Amino acid sequence: MVVMIIELDEFTRVEGIGKAEIVIENGTVKDARVKILEGPRFFEVLTLGRHYMDVPDLEARICAICYASHSIASVRAIENALGIEVSESVEKLRELALWGEIIESHALHLYLLALPDVYGYPDAISMVSKYGELIKEGLTIKALGNMIRETIAGREIHGINVKPGGFGRYPSERELEKIAKHARALVRFARRIVNIFATQEPRGAKIEVPMVTSEYLWGDELIAGNDRIQYEDIEEVPVPYSFAKHSYYKGKPIFVGALARLLLKGSKLEGEAKRLLDSYKEKIKSGHVIYNNLAQAIELVYALEVASKIAEELISEGIEKSTCEPSEKSGEGIGYVEAPRGVLVHHYRIENERIVWSNTITPTAFNQGMMEKSLLEDARNMFGKESETTLKSKLEEVVRAFDPCISCSVHVVRL
Repeated sequence: MVVMIIELDEFTRVEGIGKAEIVIENGTVKDARVKILEGPRFFEVLTLGRHYMDVPDLEARICAICYASHSIASVRAIENALGIEVSESVEKLRELALWGEIIESHALHLYLLALPDVYGYPDAISMVSKYGELIKEGLTIKALGNMIRETIAGREIHGINVKPGGFGRYPSERELEKIAKHARALVRFARRIVNIFATQEPRGAKIEVPMVTSEYLWGDELIAGNDRIQYEDIEEVPVPYSFAKHSYYKGKPIFVGALARLLLKGSKLEGEAKRLLDSYKEKIKSGHVIYNNLAQAIELVYALEVASKIAEELISEGIEKSTCEPSEKSGEGIGYVEAPRGVLVHHYRIENERIVWSNTITPTAFNQGMMEKSLLEDARNMFGKESETTLKSKLEEVVRAFDPCISCSVHVVRL
């Protein structure tokens, strides 16, 4: 038997360190392995013994790109465990922070990481001489997302303003007016990027089990295909070549992210985003992983529209602050949130206000099995028809379409 390994060296234009290998046996593509190489990060252990009020700030350190998602998933888990109720205003502010994070993260991915694939450039810097205005538009949108996160969650990165029961500081009316104004103005820029990513040809595996939260950005259960489930129904499997676990539902790999959200929750969209989704619904419905880029672009338009709407509602209604008043000192709670890259889970058991058990599952960990399936299918389609250099380049484009956040994905594994 003749075995050959095609190595995809460290992925470029993604967050974190990872690589992949394609296994060829007797001239036939047999396997694909995605290797998440960053060392395990022991946040589950770091939370143990800590008072619940300290935990969201710690969990925000998991990721600079999606720290608000981690903070909000953490506080929702704590509030569910201890019976803490919050006002509608607090829920709207958290939603606004999440949309701000989606704006920042999607703009980063689309304009700086994925766009060079569309135009055949090695990186965004190389595009500036010809497409400088487009890159500038992306940076302007990204800056708005960071401004929203700083205003609501405390800082552009690793904010510490999201608390069980509410916030340490609440935004002023003037700050909310600024968010509403700028979000409305930037929709026209985001519309342009949708049409650009709609030109991509279908690539990557078709999604088997898209998974989202029961509501667009959070809920008390998950939807996997046609099923309503809890995350305990997901099988987490350690693999010997990666520091991130694989996740399966009914034996099939899971897909989370913008494309999953539009497939299962696209009917929630309104305004310009709905019109764009209707225009490109056949591409979205095809379920090819590459169209996660297109889905992010449509969702970016929606995020700008919704952020403006929420800010205006908060100005009109005023903000009703909440206090952290737990009805219990012990309990167990799960927080589900849609991070930019998909479903994020924080799960705690609390005894006498201290964390005694903790678990986190991130979108990239959910998606790892689907990444391998996509690489395997595309490698089988291209092997022998493309040069090895072209094959590796096109396979890496598929990995980028997942928008992996590798640093988030490596957590404690018990063997």
